[in-house]
Amino acid sequence: MQSTLLSRRHFLTTACAALTGSVFAAEERLRSLGVPVHQEKLAYSFESLEPWLSGAMLKRHYEEHHAAFVKELQTLVKNEELEVGNVISLMPGMDRLVQPARNDSRIPLGRLASQGLSFEPPRKFSPETVQKIRQAGGGHVNHTAFWRFLAPAGSGPKGPQEETARAIQEDFGSIKAFRQAFKEAALGRTGSGWAWLVYRPDKCLVVSTTPNEDNPLMKDHVAWEKSGRPILCLDLWEHAYAEQFGEDREQYIDAWWKVVNWDFVGRAYRIVSGLPL
Repeated sequence: MQSTLLSRRHFLTTACAALTGSVFAAEERLRSLGVPVHQEKLAYSFESLEPWLSGAMLKRHYEEHHAAFVKELQTLVKNEELEVGNVISLMPGMDRLVQPARNDSRIPLGRLASQGLSFEPPRKFSPETVQKIRQAGGGHVNHTAFWRFLAPAGSGPKGPQEETARAIQEDFGSIKAFRQAFKEAALGRTGSGWAWLVYRPDKCLVVSTTPNEDNPLMKDHVAWEKSGRPILCLDLWEHAYAEQFGEDREQYIDAWWKVVNWDFVGRAYRIVSGLPL
């Protein structure tokens, strides 16, 4: 629903502001939320999220579904001879990637730019390759975010804190209103996809959803009002919940709230908004 995409503060800003600036922070901050071309080890056991989320279900989710995206992405990177340290770099303009010149390929892109070293011309990919990046890269980025935003119940705060809480209250009116908007958006997404809390380039927090393996970082493939940097996400594919909850997505969402990693949400908000950690 359109109302779930727009925050109150949006009406105090212009649409032009949303189209200016980068969805990325400075390079050193970006690394804090970067996604490697491999599957991260989790900071918790699958069973530690029970009874809210089934350990067996999460294990299959991680070892089968997420792992399949990683394998597909690694094959793609190898076949296309890409230099990818951070998969997030593939998301914004996946049909025209800038790569370091071959003789500079071991030097990070940020240092290449600062030292005036050379880049290859932006590479153009076929629609088929772009779709593979969108699917495999998006699947890996989305699942990595999903795992990072989970934590055992009781191991941290029960809701957003400090700057994050203030921003949510400003843009949604209250924490309760935000949770309701997020839930409505997640329930309203027909078929497979994801629900997000997004920090947009115009500094608004918005709730949105994307289909399949799309995410708000894909600014060439999502509407501007959904584009930005995620600070919370929920997997809405059936493999994320059907084994435990059947077709009851609402029960899944209610259980998921119990194991949201609000510490990491706060860290993500500080990074994307440029606040000190």
